[in-house]
Amino acid sequence: MVNEVSFEVSGDPVAQGRPRFSNRGGFVRAYDPKKSRDAKQHIRYFATQSMRETASEPLTGPIIMKVQFGIMMPKSLERKRTPRQREWRTKKPDLDNLVKTVKDACSGIVFLDDNQVVKVVAEKIQCAQGEAPFTRVLFRELEPISS
Repeated sequence: MVNEVSFEVSGDPVAQGRPRFSNRGGFVRAYDPKKSRDAKQHIRYFATQSMRETASEPLTGPIIMKVQFGIMMPKSLERKRTPRQREWRTKKPDLDNLVKTVKDACSGIVFLDDNQVVKVVAEKIQCAQGEAPFTRVLFRELEPISS
């Protein structure tokens, strides 16, 4: 059994948005904003492809999640003579909301439930000039803790 799943998602990372509410027939319903819903669907596609390639079942034990978000550099920061290199991204979106989008999208595909994720290692960078935005994800089952 393979106890590691990794994949890369092309496109700008999207943070989990605040839930929206609607009222139909006297009942209040909460739902994801369209941008978050589309981003999760995009991530699910790549996660499903990765699971098919490894021909594995969803992970069942405690999991470590390693994720790297590469966010597109604004046009205003680009230079002609000396292209800018990768930098730490200290502006929006928040890292925890980016992680939540990936975790929610992979739940039920890569692992059974998102409460299996017991450790998260994440970083948010600004892509180098000319580099395409991306999200790199790795899920690995952890060994039991020895006393």
